[in-house]
Amino acid sequence: MDEQLLLDELASVKQQLAKAQAQVAELESSRFAFERLTMLEQGVAERTAELNHAKIGTVLDITERKEAEMALRQALERELELGELKSRFVSMASHELRTPLATILASAETLLAYRARMDPAQIERKLNRIVEQVEHLRAIIDDVLQFSRIESGRVQFDPREHDLDALCQEIVAEFQDNASTNHMLQYTCAQPGLTLLVDRDLMRQAIANLISNAIKYSASNTSVYVHLERAGDEAVLCVRDDGIGMSEADQKRLFEPFFRAANAKGVSGTGLGLAIAKEAVERHGGRVTVQSRLGSGSTICVSVPCRTKHEADDDQDSRD
Repeated sequence: MDEQLLLDELASVKQQLAKAQAQVAELESSRFAFERLTMLEQGVAERTAELNHAKIGTVLDITERKEAEMALRQALERELELGELKSRFVSMASHELRTPLATILASAETLLAYRARMDPAQIERKLNRIVEQVEHLRAIIDDVLQFSRIESGRVQFDPREHDLDALCQEIVAEFQDNASTNHMLQYTCAQPGLTLLVDRDLMRQAIANLISNAIKYSASNTSVYVHLERAGDEAVLCVRDDGIGMSEADQKRLFEPFFRAANAKGVSGTGLGLAIAKEAVERHGGRVTVQSRLGSGSTICVSVPCRTKHEADDDQDSRD
């Protein structure tokens, strides 16, 4: 073979060998890179799994902590609410109980000291004053006891068919016959003889509380309007007065226990009447709404399902 040709061949082989070595090096590099990538991927996967596990644990920890914080916050809010109720009750009791007791004591002492110098009419006035204040005390105690029973779930709910129209007439008549009532009560019913399932005692107390409030917060010798009607599937009772009314801010808190509106500070009351009425109505599956303007009177309406015993029995049969 020609020497030049041999040299050329050797140069070609050398080039091919260098190229091959470069390719091998590239392959080696690629393999290493692949292995490294695989190792990195495995590491990432393992780390991801660890992070996921840690994340789950962290989420659980955060969730548990949030639940604990929420429970603690709710307990604190309830404690603050109970503290506020206690404060309101103490404030109410210190005033509402002390006032009639002071009046009773003063009247009794006057009778003991000056009875011999008093004529029968004067003695009768003092005795009537004592009776009025005793009744006032009894009403306060009854409200507190009833609210306590409602809050503790000890109130019996015994719905039976009653003529709500007749019940309303009876309550209105009782107020009109009361010597201390200086208002004109005007009662109307769109459907006389409206009969439905109600707990008579609870409904009586709710209606009486609404009328009592209307009388209490309106001027003497003004009218209080009581209207009953059936509206669709509900019986709606509205009590309207032209009294002092209330602000929108006070309306939002009207049914809170022991709450007194800002413009009602000079009026005697426990702040429980409407709270009890609301609870009584809600036991019937009903609701209480209020419309009022400061200085322009209030209208408070009670709406309860208009159901009879026959309808209730049919509903029970369909569920069974």
